[in-house]
Amino acid sequence: MSADPASRAWASRRAGRNSEQTMVRDGASLVVGAVVTSLVGVAAWVVAARLLPQDEVGHASAFVSGFLLVAGLGDLGLGAALMRWVPRAGVRRTGLIARCYGLVLAGSVVAAVAVLLLPTGDEITESLPRFSTAAFLFAAVAWALFQFQDAVLVALGRARWVPYENATIGLARVGILALAGPALGATGILLSWILPAVAGVAVISVVLYRVLTREPEPSLAQRTPVLPDRREVLRLLAPTYPAKVTGGVLTDLVPLLVIGRFGPATGAVFFLVWMAGNTVDYAAISFSQSVIVRIAHEPHRTRELFGIGCRKLAMVFIPSLLLAVALAHPLLSVFGQAYADQGAWLLRLVMLGCLPRLLITLVVAAGIAHGRGRLVAALEASSALGVIGVVAVVPITHLNLVGVGFLIVQCLVAIGAVGVLWRWRNQATRPKEALG
Repeated sequence: MSADPASRAWASRRAGRNSEQTMVRDGASLVVGAVVTSLVGVAAWVVAARLLPQDEVGHASAFVSGFLLVAGLGDLGLGAALMRWVPRAGVRRTGLIARCYGLVLAGSVVAAVAVLLLPTGDEITESLPRFSTAAFLFAAVAWALFQFQDAVLVALGRARWVPYENATIGLARVGILALAGPALGATGILLSWILPAVAGVAVISVVLYRVLTREPEPSLAQRTPVLPDRREVLRLLAPTYPAKVTGGVLTDLVPLLVIGRFGPATGAVFFLVWMAGNTVDYAAISFSQSVIVRIAHEPHRTRELFGIGCRKLAMVFIPSLLLAVALAHPLLSVFGQAYADQGAWLLRLVMLGCLPRLLITLVVAAGIAHGRGRLVAALEASSALGVIGVVAVVPITHLNLVGVGFLIVQCLVAIGAVGVLWRWRNQATRPKEALG
């Protein structure tokens, strides 16, 4: 006997509320994980800045920026893609994830070699002259897999584990740095990044194996598996991987370029300020991953879920960013007075530039969820190439102009994102274009 219309409507509203709660809960878990990781990371760099000369911090930051760039390139865009594919793959998700693991491993090796061959490769290897190439390859592969595993956990509905994983890794970094930094200098900084990442990859791999090999849930077993065909893979990854590359360029190549142009001492100041901006970006992207997963599950509710994401993101991030603008000098002074004096205005400008990036991040998330790869590529490429252009032309005596350029570029790209939303709003409502 079928349920009456009132019962069906009530069930539909309840399912919608549960979906919203799941998206917000997973998003909050990912933001907490990002914030914990960032705070512990800041603590590690405070220790480094207090223990080591500014030049050594600059050299170490070049090495770290290099392998983080590789981690982003080696991902091949598969981390975000899995959030669209895994919810539909059903019982065939294990094979899908295993193949993606292999591709990320191969991609990170190739990307590491390519980054070392760039003109900025000299800045990367300068901090560890003897074993720089082998250490860089090892660190790059470890961090590529470590970051990819976060996306796998989210795609499997295990986002709540991410904060615990990241907090443990972060505390291990601080402990290793405190012990090894005074004796080994920049090498101690590098060990504090590499050893915890290797341990994290090993532990999470075991956890994922147990999750994927146990008896599937009834709802998963009953669902018809849908794997992406070649056309869908190319349609999503062909444009989104270049977007991933440009995103990595923005977060990790820009500090290398600054170190190359302005020198390691000024580069150390820029790296710490840029790290603050990347922290905001990382936390916002982490929240947007839950938006991608929920929209992939319920594309017909895209506009509603997108609106909820906007409100929650604004509530958390806007007050925090404005507070950081007001407290820029005392915040940087924890690294040392020289960092605060040289970087306070740069930090204010970067924090202001992160405000329009919040909107860009959510529009990118909606684009990924609906397979709109060209849109994602256009937004990410505009942000990255604009900032690189700024770094290339500003006088080396005016570091703050990089911050001015970053703010202007992000505002212009956000205007483009608003135009995209307006176009979606005016389009006919269809499952494939559910934002309208």
